[in-house]
Amino acid sequence: MEDGKGGVLVRGLEEEIIAITSEIFSLLERGSAKRRTAETLLNKQSSRSHSLFSITIHIKEATPEGEELIKCGQFNLVDLAGSENISRSGAREGRAREAGEINKSLLTLG
Repeated sequence: MEDGKGGVLVRGLEEEIIAITSEIFSLLERGSAKRRTAETLLNKQSSRSHSLFSITIHIKEATPEGEELIKCGQFNLVDLAGSENISRSGAREGRAREAGEINKSLLTLG
């Protein structure tokens, strides 16, 4: 959904700030539990949703002059729902509409 300023709003987006790196794994599990899957003729667990997990790292360092320097980096882990041939997957009614929306969203991404 567009925000009116050329950006994108994502419904259900959450941002968490952590101090201990081991917390990353519990966040990954929590996000994974929110993923939607369904059985089709082609897959027992067909992914019905996209997922984006961004990790932004801030590192504080001291320069030789004693000034504080902050370095930033970002990793984006992306898992997209798979494109489906609706007739081969056996999708009907609501599931066929859902598959069409998945395919449409993938085309939008380019």
